[in-house]
Amino acid sequence: MAMQILLIDDHAIVRAGLKRLLEDEFGGATILEASTADEGEAMVETHKPQIVLLDISMPGRSGLDLLPAIRSRSPETKVIVLSSFGDPQFAVRAIREGASAFLTKGRAPQELIEAIRTVILGRRFISAELAEQLASLIATARTDRPLHESLSAREFEVFRLIASAKAISEIAAELGLSVKTVSTYRTRILEKMGLSSNAELMQYAMRNGIVD
Repeated sequence: MAMQILLIDDHAIVRAGLKRLLEDEFGGATILEASTADEGEAMVETHKPQIVLLDISMPGRSGLDLLPAIRSRSPETKVIVLSSFGDPQFAVRAIREGASAFLTKGRAPQELIEAIRTVILGRRFISAELAEQLASLIATARTDRPLHESLSAREFEVFRLIASAKAISEIAAELGLSVKTVSTYRTRILEKMGLSSNAELMQYAMRNGIVD
């Protein structure tokens, strides 16, 4: 049976580029596409693809929210998470939720091909650069659990954007959420972390190396 690869990304132009790359490299593969997390989950259940290329940031449910559902509905499917964020915190969360690989979208196409060839053999793929970042993160980790680890995947995404000094309206537009929903996330984040303002949130993020 031909290998099936499912692309889950809300950007049609990204899917088109990935599809061309995969068709050139894996000529016999069937390339499936989904533009939302819900559509992707349904296709995983129906097709049980060998590989899923999963965008971490999508409107509604994020890729990290979807990961456990993919693992539940098709345990043999290997998931490669693609992210616009290079923060190792996202990689840690992705691997913890069952991803076989984590790549930033700025990496060379050949690295994605190498990742697919690696995970299809049942191994995890982590780039040398990311491995170094993860080692540093582990080495500097405190024995107590950092406050931001209590956040859900989407809360952490919103937290990072607020910490980067982005306005609520900008975050809403970037994540495809309403301003009201982002404001609700902000309130929940502050409550969970015991902080009272965006300024305190930014200071925390800088102290913990989450933003520059």
